[in-house]
Amino acid sequence: MKKTILIVEDSQKLADLFEQALSPMYSTIQAGNLKAAQNAINSHEVHGILLDIQLPDGSGLDLISAAKQKRPECVIVVVTAFGTIQLAVEAMRLGAADFLEKPVDMEALPRIFAKHLDLFDTDELVFASKAMAEIVATARRIATLPFPILITGETGVGKDMLARFLHRCSQRRAFIALNCANLTQELTDSILFGHIKGSFTGATETKEGLVFQANGGTLFLDELCELPLPIQAKLLRFLDSGHYLPIGGQKELKSDARIIAATNQDVKRAVEEGRMRQDLYYRLAVMTLEIPPLRKRPEDIRPLIQLRLAHLRRILGQPVEITEEAVQFLMSYGFPGNVRELFNLLDRAAAMSCGRISHDFLAGQLKRSGHSGQQAELLANSDQDNTETEAKAMTSPLLFSHTRKATEEQEKRLIQEALAATRYNKTAAAKLLGVSYKTLLNKLKRYALI
Repeated sequence: MKKTILIVEDSQKLADLFEQALSPMYSTIQAGNLKAAQNAINSHEVHGILLDIQLPDGSGLDLISAAKQKRPECVIVVVTAFGTIQLAVEAMRLGAADFLEKPVDMEALPRIFAKHLDLFDTDELVFASKAMAEIVATARRIATLPFPILITGETGVGKDMLARFLHRCSQRRAFIALNCANLTQELTDSILFGHIKGSFTGATETKEGLVFQANGGTLFLDELCELPLPIQAKLLRFLDSGHYLPIGGQKELKSDARIIAATNQDVKRAVEEGRMRQDLYYRLAVMTLEIPPLRKRPEDIRPLIQLRLAHLRRILGQPVEITEEAVQFLMSYGFPGNVRELFNLLDRAAAMSCGRISHDFLAGQLKRSGHSGQQAELLANSDQDNTETEAKAMTSPLLFSHTRKATEEQEKRLIQEALAATRYNKTAAAKLLGVSYKTLLNKLKRYALI
């Protein structure tokens, strides 16, 4: 069953565009004002909210706390044409997961919600390897302990999912996540620890930080090594004592938030290079869980494939199968992008292969990705004389590359296949083709397909 996104937007035209972008992956509900949005939250199981700030009957920010009280893990993405740093701080402090300014990139919307919603539609991690079994067993043992936890591993291995698993096992209240990358020191300080009215320009009200919001719950800090060093010092103080000082505050506050941090970087190297405080590393490293890359646990690929196929059957509303030869091929592939790459590959193949994922189709897709070395040799051996299959592999280098000089008939046929596979949802078709929505519209006009 698809997860539900509530679109809170007073412009009907824009709300319809948002719905078109989100509908291939999610069920959607529309609300044109705060009252209608509140009614929708009370009467439906809402997993995410796309929230406009400027609404006819008030500020969309007023809805964030109410939505979080109703469903703490609801993913809220704020979108506004009037974005400021202070507004972003306030929205994230109240519980928003992301902040976008109009005009919104329609192609990015589904990916943003997918990034914040659970990667797997299950309350348990899926695995078959001994390595993951040991990690999960350790996670269960330490989940209820009051100590912070550090999760390490390459991009895409599932660090966020392990953090959510730890949270569920801990039986704590809210789960609040913050990606620490690309945030300024002042913004991070205010988001995490809050500020006092008048403490800086634009601080017109006293605001609580995420540390306060996560009291009794879990605060997940992703991309830990990206935290500015002064904020690392404040975080260490909080980990040691449970106390913290808001910006401009004179009195320390206390919170029982449990910190789970994650990074894809070599933490020891970050310490050596001065990007990570050594004392903070030692404080977090007491409880460390390192997720090995997927290439070192190929036993997990088969259950992950079955999990993703079950998900695809639900969202596509049609059968999706994979041949045993294709499964064996995937189990022999290195997956530099780990679980995320596996899922993206399956998503594209399921949509473009008429529900039957074959070895040749996957080989064509991966070869177009530009892999080299041992992987390229593997692909070359398995994909000889397969030009027709390669032509069907939906990747942007094939579709719109100048160097390949794809014919107009090939382009037209591939666009038609993408539209048919996505039930003529242009936003979803553009995503499958790897091009922008505007580019696809131009191609549709060129070939008189609209």
